[in-house]
Amino acid sequence: MTASKAKTVGAVLQRQRATVQKYIDEFWDKEAHLDKATLDSVPKGRLSARYRGIALNQALSIMSSTRKSGRALGKTPSRPRFNKGLMLPDHVAHVELDRQQPGSPFDVWVKLSVIRKGKPIWLPFKATKPLRKWLSRPGATLKTGCCLSERTLILWVDIPDLPTKATGADLGMDVGLNKLLACSDRKALGKGIKNICKKMARRVPGSRGKARTAKERSDYINHTLNQIPWASIRMLAIEKLKNLKLGKKPTRGKSFRKALAPWTYAYVLERAKLKAAENCVLVVEVSPAYTSQTCPECGHRARQSRNNERFSCVRCGHADDADFVGARNILAKALGEPMVPRPPVVPS
Repeated sequence: MTASKAKTVGAVLQRQRATVQKYIDEFWDKEAHLDKATLDSVPKGRLSARYRGIALNQALSIMSSTRKSGRALGKTPSRPRFNKGLMLPDHVAHVELDRQQPGSPFDVWVKLSVIRKGKPIWLPFKATKPLRKWLSRPGATLKTGCCLSERTLILWVDIPDLPTKATGADLGMDVGLNKLLACSDRKALGKGIKNICKKMARRVPGSRGKARTAKERSDYINHTLNQIPWASIRMLAIEKLKNLKLGKKPTRGKSFRKALAPWTYAYVLERAKLKAAENCVLVVEVSPAYTSQTCPECGHRARQSRNNERFSCVRCGHADDADFVGARNILAKALGEPMVPRPPVVPS
């Protein structure tokens, strides 16, 4: 990108971000709608009506998601500050793949409409390997629009649902903090996640160190999920986890909740679902109730059988790692096996 293009694009993005923030500041404590009256409530500045409409739409989306998050957490949310990339529809930022440009190393071009009518700016990018991989899948199409910042371009690929595998192994997976993934085949993956979460907790909110550690955490989660043998499994059983960081219990004091805060179990489960969809693996979500308190051998359920990371059945004496016990019970629930007490095996 030439210096003049970069300057023009940077100016447009800065004005757009400022306009999004103005709408947020104006309507954070008021009711707002996507209409002309709301659109004209903020000074026009040097943006066209199209760009102001995009800014208002994004501001409404940000405010809605922030309030929804606050209700879910039972907290009063603070007014959001917007400094991210801009969601631009196709009529403002039109994306073309493999556009013929003799001698050019770029294969993705964005036709960006700016202030001067009839004089768009063409922005060049290189297609990444993940983009080419997703576009090579059967029926894949590039979705319209993009998310644009000064240094990055985010595109979306629409992939039709493919039938899941009919053959392969079934795997239960327990998500945790000491071991990111404990599998029913007794494989423990991601034992370094706890140290990364501790590092995350030490970082100052909003600092560059916090952002670097967050990226390190995401990369570590993705690397760990790639170690699952996706090609050889038919079904993945996971827990339907929700609101684990909310509420207070006698065994969960302030230090425990503080240590749990950087643990992004929702991100782990969402990425696992995406990897499963990519590999045509069926995902079955089960209730997490009593999966770590039930003996997978005799079916006896007792809270006393679980002691931190160790499991020792108070009825039959079966001992194992508590996370592996949870993974086995998750798989059993997904397969429809009843988790009910059975007579203990008496040695002959």
